[in-house]
Amino acid sequence: MSAPDTNIETQKENHRPPLLGIKGAMIFGGLMLLGVVIFALMNGSEPSAETLIGTETTVQPSN
Repeated sequence: MSAPDTNIETQKENHRPPLLGIKGAMIFGGLMLLGVVIFALMNGSEPSAETLIGTETTVQPSN
């Protein structure tokens, strides 16, 4: 059951600041995430031939 004397316009006005704060936090979080992705892409480097991947060792065949 809903309250019989609910004023929708008053509720809209009362909830406006918290909703703006939530939207602002979502935008800020999205921009920060985008910034982290751009930062990672800008500072990454491709592996070179000397880069050791894992713990592989080369075994020389004994003749």
